Amino acid sequence: MLQAPIPRNDQDRLQELWSYGILDSPEEQAFDDIGALVRDLAGTAIGIISLVDENRQWFKSCIGLEAKETPRNISFCGHTILQRTPLIIEDALKDERFCDNPLVLEKPNIRFYAGFPLISANGLALGSLCAVDQQPRQLSSQQVEALERLARLVVQQMELKRQSRLLEHSQQARQPEAEPGASADPITLLTSCDQLLSMLELMVQQQDAATFGLLRLEFKDWRRIRVALDREIAEAMHASQLRRLQQLLPANASCAALGEQEYLLLIPFISSSERLEEMAKAITESLQMPISVGPHLLSSQVAVGAALFQNNYSSTDALLRDVEIALRNAARQPGSHYSSIDLASRIQAQQDLELESELRHGLSLGQLEPHFQPLFDLKTRAVVGFEALARWRSQSGDLLLPSAFLPAAERAELMADLDRQMIVQAIACSHELAQVLPSQPQLLSLNLSSPLLESAEQLQKLHSVLDHNPLPRHWRLQLEVLEGHLQQNEALLQQHLQSLHRRGIELAIDDFGTGYSSLNRLNSFPFTTLKVDMSFVKLLNASENASNRILEVIQALAASLGLHTTAEGIETEEQLQWLQQRGFEWGQGYLIAKPMSLMATLDFLRSRGAAAVIA
Repeated sequence: MLQAPIPRNDQDRLQELWSYGILDSPEEQAFDDIGALVRDLAGTAIGIISLVDENRQWFKSCIGLEAKETPRNISFCGHTILQRTPLIIEDALKDERFCDNPLVLEKPNIRFYAGFPLISANGLALGSLCAVDQQPRQLSSQQVEALERLARLVVQQMELKRQSRLLEHSQQARQPEAEPGASADPITLLTSCDQLLSMLELMVQQQDAATFGLLRLEFKDWRRIRVALDREIAEAMHASQLRRLQQLLPANASCAALGEQEYLLLIPFISSSERLEEMAKAITESLQMPISVGPHLLSSQVAVGAALFQNNYSSTDALLRDVEIALRNAARQPGSHYSSIDLASRIQAQQDLELESELRHGLSLGQLEPHFQPLFDLKTRAVVGFEALARWRSQSGDLLLPSAFLPAAERAELMADLDRQMIVQAIACSHELAQVLPSQPQLLSLNLSSPLLESAEQLQKLHSVLDHNPLPRHWRLQLEVLEGHLQQNEALLQQHLQSLHRRGIELAIDDFGTGYSSLNRLNSFPFTTLKVDMSFVKLLNASENASNRILEVIQALAASLGLHTTAEGIETEEQLQWLQQRGFEWGQGYLIAKPMSLMATLDFLRSRGAAAVIA
């Protein structure tokens, strides 16, 4: 007797078989009907649906024979699963592989065997559909074709049973038993990520699959809230948001966490993009509404990406990629937003990846070019320093503004590298500027992104850059921190800012008035300057929503805290006069000079003499 060899991919095959949860399951009429059809079509005494397990073949249906399983090493089906075509043995006594097999020589005394492999969607043979008789037989081509169709039907039935089982398990996972003293409103929404992805795979690969929607949800402010407040408060808020989400979704929906702040939502049987967008809109509007947690009234902006499956995807990966593109598009919008996938989004995603790749390459080649905008004293109008602003000379030769490449740098997590390169190049340029301004104290100001403040490792790299790149004599370095970045962990932020302050670096809050600074942080952190956002300067004496009173309050606040003030975006003489009269000290803006290349800045200074006093 020739035993069937074990296929090289048998472990993968077994994992696939076990995933159906069908082994040792009760008899089912649907499978028995197929077994009976096998017997009738082939004209044999026995019809079997056999699944080849690790050490046995187990019969899901066995019509005409009282048996449930046999050892794998003597099974005919062990040979059948080695091929993709039917294995037909017209007379087992005349076949050297089976003539001395116990199943031939003893009961059930097999003489005829026709096995049709049961091939899963991913190409693995799980078992076979068998026509068996105690007499030698032959099958016509029509009979073979009909039995092949029945074998495919068996696999489809197994797939449906697996999908139904996974859906049932996901619903059970969303409805856990309440423990004594548990909340009367538990979160019953979540299933595991593996379960949801398994369901998604089945639904995409199933022939004539029903339409469904896939959403990817991001709580944009979750991380900021978690580090700024007690973790328990943040998690209580998040639990309330998930309860809201649970109320918005249909009962058959599934949801799995992809991380602390992202979720994947599978919405079965949704048939139109309009209906899916309505659901995305409702989720966006509901989840951004404030939530009361103890003394806090908190809210989180949300982004939702949506994709509709209508047999328009050949793989799960393609569907997941599209819904991620839609999410990224939504996340880029200010506030809460939702977005659906379309051709333009796919093209934009490809362009974004190309831009990120080009930027990464550009940073490795040192293609950043600092431009300098003078800072000037509002009383004397003398140049007192320069803010260095990033420009990027792309491979095409175009000089790109920050709005064209900073979002790509953030997505590619290159902001820390960009900041360090800017510091190195700006300090190198400052030595040339110092030659035009000999012995005159000047300030060099640069932006500092949050990645350099969040990580001790990144901060250490920053200190190393500063150690190896000294400023000209009499020059001071100022690093500007966006007000919105002050929502990090207070103790960690204090430690990192103090380490910079101790080495003589001045610290400024940039775009003040547009973020979420608290008075306590202004007072406790070692800031020396408030830079007032240009949007307030622009609205000075405006006919509607004039910002005069806001600017007066900001200046009074800065004065009371002993902070220096710099106003950004000064474009008219009237703005300059108003600010100077209200106590603002420094300014920058197009009234004096726009950002300029190093050569243009040198020409600007030379044209006004060494004193660099502007009339």
